[in-house]
Amino acid sequence: PPPPPARPHAARLPNAVFIDQFESASNFAAHAQTTGPEIWEQCGGRLDAFVMSAGTGGTIAGVSRVLKARDPRVRVVLADPPGSSLHHRVRHGVAWAPEQAERTLQRHRYDTMVEGVGADRITSNFARALIDDAVRIGDDETVAMARALLEHEALFVGASGAMNCAAAVRTARALGPGHTIVTVLCDGGQRYTNSPFFAALVACAPQCAAHSGTVKCVNE
Repeated sequence: PPPPPARPHAARLPNAVFIDQFESASNFAAHAQTTGPEIWEQCGGRLDAFVMSAGTGGTIAGVSRVLKARDPRVRVVLADPPGSSLHHRVRHGVAWAPEQAERTLQRHRYDTMVEGVGADRITSNFARALIDDAVRIGDDETVAMARALLEHEALFVGASGAMNCAAAVRTARALGPGHTIVTVLCDGGQRYTNSPFFAALVACAPQCAAHSGTVKCVNE
């Protein structure tokens, strides 16, 4: 038989807690109390933008609240994969994605190699985030960035970390030289070794990392 739903199952068990990471305010609070202050301190209070994807939304929400409380000029940019509706929500106020268009809607429409980020609903954690802009990063750009980080920085990152970095590069280009951009490389590539992302990373020729000038920006 299928496993029982987590919430009622936890309620029936002694010493059990239903984490509810998408909706629990503890998620947001943890990043507001730790990640946000750490970023601020590590940058000496001098940063211009924070770039982050959203799964539960806890990281971008907690960090954005801290940074903007300390300096409202800090820009917060959402990195979002194809199929997610969060990009459109930030840009236009409505949670929608082109993949949801009439007569094209699919039950599993997330046509992306990136796992664990993107959504088609607004979680309680994400709703707390203070976000100025959003960029959509395709799989080609994500794989190219992962390859560039591996070859030039000896960093073996996973898909969501590579997507964050690609979005950070776009943000850096938009702001221009002399700005400090912060992102989070939130997953390691070893977790993807049996995934389509890893297969694409291995198959990617060295020149593919030059996609959209990625290598040049990483080296700079």
